[in-house]
Amino acid sequence: MTDYRADLAAIFPERYQKHLRLYELEAGEVICHQGDKLGALCYILEGQIKVVRRLYNGREHILDTKTAPALIGEIELLTQQKNVSSVVTLTKVTIAKLPLAHLEDDLLNDASFLLNIGKELAQALYQQNIRSTTNITYTLKERLATHILKYAEDDRFRPERTRLAESFGVSYRHVSRVLHQLTKDGVLEKDKPYYSIKDKKALKKLQITD
Repeated sequence: MTDYRADLAAIFPERYQKHLRLYELEAGEVICHQGDKLGALCYILEGQIKVVRRLYNGREHILDTKTAPALIGEIELLTQQKNVSSVVTLTKVTIAKLPLAHLEDDLLNDASFLLNIGKELAQALYQQNIRSTTNITYTLKERLATHILKYAEDDRFRPERTRLAESFGVSYRHVSRVLHQLTKDGVLEKDKPYYSIKDKKALKKLQITD
């Protein structure tokens, strides 16, 4: 069994750890619903999630995708608001939950805990700034090329278009069009359900390096 003690200690001081409960969730499960009262702080130990906000017109907007480790609920705890968004698993997820009943006041007056989540919020803001700049500065083709080179095994990869679209903040069709164009240009070769890298030199020219 994986030992998560070091990961949990980065957020939760020792006296709270006896209250933590570990759960495993499958892809597509909802961790929390927008508008509900925050019942627990959740710490993603393994897996990937998406943060979704439902707009007034009924549409859903993906605010972010996160890969473990990731803390959920710190904003609501500090601002005393209901859940500002929904969180849904994209993959199988291992999660630690700290129920807030009888602990909320202690947490809000615990300097060590507040310092830990302050660091988490600062890191999240830092990553968000980088991601926003990347999305504005680079094309989807460049971002997709970088992703392929990072995750391909033996020059082959299996694109999960929906997840890629959610990660990049674009439509499923846009991802499909770029994959089609890279195939048409001879950079990739389609071999269902995989793609093979045929021209790595061309792909590397598109790679984001900064």
